[in-house]
Amino acid sequence: MPVKKICLFSLTIVTCLLFVFSPLMQAKTCSHSNQTTISALQAMLNSFELYYSYLNDTEIKQGYYLPLHGKTRAEAIDYLREGFEENLATAIVDEYTCFIPVLDCLAIKPGDGLPVLNKDDIPYLSCNKISNKHIIFSREFTGCYSPVDRYRYQVEMQLYQDHWKISALSLKKL
Repeated sequence: MPVKKICLFSLTIVTCLLFVFSPLMQAKTCSHSNQTTISALQAMLNSFELYYSYLNDTEIKQGYYLPLHGKTRAEAIDYLREGFEENLATAIVDEYTCFIPVLDCLAIKPGDGLPVLNKDDIPYLSCNKISNKHIIFSREFTGCYSPVDRYRYQVEMQLYQDHWKISALSLKKL
């Protein structure tokens, strides 16, 4: 599966998941040492691990990759809701899976996925603290399609009942 690559910039797919995020004019640059930021950062990393796990923990049947963490749409959405806001979890399931009637379950669609951030990205992250319940992490990538291209990947984190979740994703060419 090609999901493991970090520079997986399928603009069409990410654009489908693009949400309009809060105005950055209200944002303050925040330190990675602030406890709120550390909690949100760890939750973001855990959410991407969850996403990766959903797409890669599979069994193969009749040539299809069947996810172990959600054979039905409802189960898949419920699994991803641990780390993603419900509408975003739904959009991910709808974009990256399809129902296979013969097998009566979901299968992972072949293709590129979302860019996945991990602990190796931490030194390259910047963040904007909108409030104690809303933080936007940003990571710039260069040289993905050509030596001079630049993209900004933004991950919005929001606090839902004492649990940080990814609420929106965006990718912009700079």
